[in-house]
Amino acid sequence: MKKWVIILSLIILATVTYNIFSAESELYARTVFIHRIFNHPTGFIVHYQKQNMRLHEIYIPYSWFQVPREGGVTAWRAEVIYGNRPEFPFMQIFWDRNGFSHVRLFLHENRTHPSWGTLRNPSRFNDSFDIEEPYFRF
Repeated sequence: MKKWVIILSLIILATVTYNIFSAESELYARTVFIHRIFNHPTGFIVHYQKQNMRLHEIYIPYSWFQVPREGGVTAWRAEVIYGNRPEFPFMQIFWDRNGFSHVRLFLHENRTHPSWGTLRNPSRFNDSFDIEEPYFRF
């Protein structure tokens, strides 16, 4: 009798543990290292490193940092976290079941850091920030 109670208890414990740890996350995240970031009057231009070590460029409009929604609630599609940690700069891109969700930029707070670049002709990028979501390539 004791043997069956122990076996049944183990089966219940295994089932509960499996259900707790096998729950699907609603978000999928990817972290990439930023090579250089440029400040533009309309947003950030981010050069990040792909898997093949080549660089790709995305545009993140400043309007994504607070997006008004119905009912007066504000949401965001982009967030910046400034700091001086050794792993900075990098970004995390999040997707949900509907596609792109949001992006977090982890940037050096010191604008003289080599990861911050200066645009020579910023007006040529003015139309690049009129996007619904960034075009990521990995």
